[in-house]
Amino acid sequence: MKIEIGESLMLSWLRHAKNCQLVQLNWKPSVKSWEIYNEAVVESMMKDSDQYFKEKYSLDLFKQNSSFSQLLQQAEIDALGLEVGGENGVQNIYGIDVAFHENGLNYGSKEETISRVLKKMIRTAMAIHGYFNLNAGNIIFAAPKIYGAIREPLQLYIAELQELFHAKGLDFRFELLCNEDFKEKIFNVVTALSNSVSDTSELFMRSIQMYNLFADDKQSIGKSISTVKIKKMPADFKGSEEIKIGALVRSSFERLIADDLLTEHEVERLQRLDYAKRTFNITYPVLKKVDPTQSLIEQRNINGRPRFYSDPYSIYGYDYLLCNHWVENLSRSYFDAWLRRIDETNVGGDSI
Repeated sequence: MKIEIGESLMLSWLRHAKNCQLVQLNWKPSVKSWEIYNEAVVESMMKDSDQYFKEKYSLDLFKQNSSFSQLLQQAEIDALGLEVGGENGVQNIYGIDVAFHENGLNYGSKEETISRVLKKMIRTAMAIHGYFNLNAGNIIFAAPKIYGAIREPLQLYIAELQELFHAKGLDFRFELLCNEDFKEKIFNVVTALSNSVSDTSELFMRSIQMYNLFADDKQSIGKSISTVKIKKMPADFKGSEEIKIGALVRSSFERLIADDLLTEHEVERLQRLDYAKRTFNITYPVLKKVDPTQSLIEQRNINGRPRFYSDPYSIYGYDYLLCNHWVENLSRSYFDAWLRRIDETNVGGDSI
């Protein structure tokens, strides 16, 4: 099956920046075996939004040649991601359509292009509501290049679409990620994380890793070509807010350890609970020295729960486990401040 590079990029973004345990590309419903939940709401929402944009902006979204249920059954989502965990099962669901047009997003005329994007977003939201029985989700249209004549009205219409859904009691978040936002929030995030991912099935990641192998070899590429090696994530990395705290911590420690930016004194402090509470607002030490006489499973557990990641890190000749118990709204600002301090004391650290 052919996989577009934009879809592969979104797969890696969902898996590693958004912590989605389940990601599927080119998702389609099984129309013969799956029940459609909330069918009346789905039909009403699609009908009302179609009528709203037709009357206000003369946009024909669904071109009524078939029923709304048939339109829903024809849904295809470029990248669908599920973040699963906690007592409620699904914590977040992402439905993403991505379009990579080198000369700028273009589905025909300006009106047709805008209509196609709105149609995709509405149908993606209704597919999640109808087939997953969820009232909330993140609906994203992503494109690296959209000219202002299309982007500006589209952003306005998406904001109005958000209000239409909220008025119906549906808490879907609609977002257009394009141009600089696409670069900072998606492209830069994934390339920054590429050094810590070894899954050979992720084609975009592997292409970046291959590029990095030869990025310093300017003579073999040619003097007329400027090459920039894509490196690991610095503390002031634009778009880092898109990365969940756990992924940010792991990627940051991998960079700090690889570049010898942690002093022995700092490593000692990271093993202390009082330092962890004061500096990171967490309830476990950041690092735990591995005892070679005990099993890693026992050392990872505290009160029967795994509170450290399974893969040890080698620092100054010893192996350490890294704490995995980070809470976004409690520890994020503390970790960001600590990371900036570490980088500021090491002039010449890696950057993108």
